[in-house]
Amino acid sequence: MADAATTASDLSEDSSLYSLAPNTVSDELHPRIDELELWEAVEHMREHGYAVIRDAAPPALMDDLRTAIHKFAEPLKARGNGMLAGAPMLLGRDPAVDRVATLPKVMAFAEFSVGKAMRAGRIVGSVKGEFKGEGEAGLALHADQNWMPTPFPEHNLLVTFCFACEGMTGPGGATCVAPGSHKMRRSPTPEEATSTETVPIETRKGDVAVWDGACWHGSYPRNIPGTRTVLHATYQRLYTQPIDDFTYLLKDEAYMANAPEGMRQLLGANLFFHTAKPGQDTDMEKFGYAMAASKM
Repeated sequence: MADAATTASDLSEDSSLYSLAPNTVSDELHPRIDELELWEAVEHMREHGYAVIRDAAPPALMDDLRTAIHKFAEPLKARGNGMLAGAPMLLGRDPAVDRVATLPKVMAFAEFSVGKAMRAGRIVGSVKGEFKGEGEAGLALHADQNWMPTPFPEHNLLVTFCFACEGMTGPGGATCVAPGSHKMRRSPTPEEATSTETVPIETRKGDVAVWDGACWHGSYPRNIPGTRTVLHATYQRLYTQPIDDFTYLLKDEAYMANAPEGMRQLLGANLFFHTAKPGQDTDMEKFGYAMAASKM
């Protein structure tokens, strides 16, 4: 992983970086995909638009994550469909969240999907209870990058990781997907959103579900007692606007000194955005880094 000492020339020696095709693993990333045994998930993502990354996190970390989400969760009385509570803007608020957001398998897979110059988008928690007939049953199909005009670009713009702290099953209110829908490069129509055939993404405790920004997905209602506690973590390609702004964490020297490896990458610490000041030009070293990294 490159750090602040990596120069633009270091990244741009190989001219192939400027022609990296969509869904391609860069030469730099390739060894990490090997080491972390992510090729099966990579291939599934390419073909179907979603995947399950097995054993991404220790089960004990999922227990800590569940505790953190419930600690910050606020009631969602108006949401219906079994949703009980939400916990917004979680990055930087609990060590368990930060550790999950920077797990090696997550960081490597996000780099494959949205590039080396990725940024954190939304890091939010949710608690879903048993559906009891209030509001809509589940969540209709949609594409996460529906902020963009269609057709969506061939390069994916946004990737979402779903950490189900207790694991995730169909009866338990799993995320559902329409396999292959990402190839249409658009959002579903209102009719398609409710009539398209879907499958559940089922995970064990410690796995993470992941889908790209064009994949049509929603969720099933929870039809069993108990709760489903989930962290949704999105990462975005450079030059898309994150919904939530976590860059304030860069100004907290004490936090950054103890933050997990990978946090600087998620926060865009090495990018040139907002470096220009009155009477001063953009930080050209960071500009060069961002220009090269955005192609990877």
